[in-house]
Amino acid sequence: MNEHTEALAARLTQLLNDPETCADAVIRLISAKAVFGYLDDALRSGDDLPHRWSARNGHLCEFHEITDHYDALSEALRETGEHFTCWRAIAKARDRWALLKAAMVSGSPLPEPWKR
Repeated sequence: MNEHTEALAARLTQLLNDPETCADAVIRLISAKAVFGYLDDALRSGDDLPHRWSARNGHLCEFHEITDHYDALSEALRETGEHFTCWRAIAKARDRWALLKAAMVSGSPLPEPWKR
């Protein structure tokens, strides 16, 4: 059922990458947090990975690095506050999401919460 996880990953990318004004940041961050939550729950439950993602058993340093990207993304999405605080959190989340996706496309091991 990777159409579901694919749609969630695409929506998260869209929320984090669309041009925004600082005034949109609070709603955009709340939306991104919700979408990531659905994706996270699906992958923790063993749903198929999004298209083009592949997982392999990698080196311990790769595992820690990808888990760090996951943790930083999750932390950024939990940020709360005024518009500017949320705008900065979106930028952090966008950067970590890009690193996480790139690693998954290149066949990185799954981050610890998604480990199967």
